[in-house]
Amino acid sequence: MAIWEPRKMHVMKNIEKYSFWIVFLSLAQALTAQSAHALQREADRQYSKSNYREAEQGYRQAGEKKANDPALLYNTGNAVYQQGNYAAAEPFFEKAAKTAKEPAKRADALHNLGNAYLKQQKFREAVDAYENSLRQRPGDPETKVNLQLAKKKLQQQQQQNQQNQQQNNDQQDQQQQQDQQQQNQQQQQNQQPNEQPQQPDQQQQQQQQQPDGRMTPEQAKRLLETAVAPEDRRNAKKYREQEPGKHQARPKKDW
Repeated sequence: MAIWEPRKMHVMKNIEKYSFWIVFLSLAQALTAQSAHALQREADRQYSKSNYREAEQGYRQAGEKKANDPALLYNTGNAVYQQGNYAAAEPFFEKAAKTAKEPAKRADALHNLGNAYLKQQKFREAVDAYENSLRQRPGDPETKVNLQLAKKKLQQQQQQNQQNQQQNNDQQDQQQQQDQQQQNQQQQQNQQPNEQPQQPDQQQQQQQQQPDGRMTPEQAKRLLETAVAPEDRRNAKKYREQEPGKHQARPKKDW
């Protein structure tokens, strides 16, 4: 990053031709300019030694005496950028690009603004800054290379965002399917009738069944006793106790 050299201040001659107040204002402005100029030159020396923090302080002090000076704004942005504070360097480059009168200097400020965006992975903003820089200075090789790099990074970023979005959508769909399956299973369980537990007698009968499925004599006897009502058993007993001759023979019913 190049440092813009400040313009030399020219002190007016033939002071005696002007009134006292004009002379006073001119001297005050000259002293202020000389003071800002001295601070800026010292900041330039610190910058050339890679003492970026000291250079930043010098540029800021000079900027207090010469507000909105494009060279001081640009150089302050460079000093801040070199310290890795890319976001903090952005406003200096933006103001330098707006206040600079020469297209080449506007191009430099916009180029460095694109670099600051590129370092922060703000690829869309970097592309815009480089394109604006090329409008001020078409064909600049370094800016063109950085523009292509920013476009490539932007494309990769967009593809990665699309993949992440697709993965999120797939995960959401999978979760919805799992939730729906669980809900269906719960509904099926609620709709099934409760199975009645087997009675002890039934369980005992099932345990006593023969291997071929037939009932044992004990099971048949128990079933007969439980199936015939007590009144029917008493009548059958009376009938058996009658004399054999008194039994009435009845014909079988024809079908």
